Amino acid sequence: MYNTLNRSRKGVALFIAVALLFLLSVTTAVVLLSAYNYANISEKQIQRSRAIKMAESGISYAYWKIRIGQDDDGDPIVYPCVLTPPITLPSGWSIRVDISNLSLIHISEPTRPY
Repeated sequence: MYNTLNRSRKGVALFIAVALLFLLSVTTAVVLLSAYNYANISEKQIQRSRAIKMAESGISYAYWKIRIGQDDDGDPIVYPCVLTPPITLPSGWSIRVDISNLSLIHISEPTRPY
């Protein structure tokens, strides 16, 4: 009888060890996936923030050009007008400001090729 009880305890200990190992593996996978997703979300936030700052710089540049009344070549602004801010952008990004009338200003969003 002692031998049978001892064997069943070893079986329970093995089951508990395997169950704990499984739970540890699942927990590790969840933590790693969460860290990966957080890094991916952070990258998207950085790109969004960069795009907003570039758009704001294009708007500021266009307002400045309208205030001084000159286009990119230094000539008086003749509407419609396209302005391209002379700023350094990340590779593949571009900003273009289209002005058709002083009362109606259309600013295109920064574009990035995919």
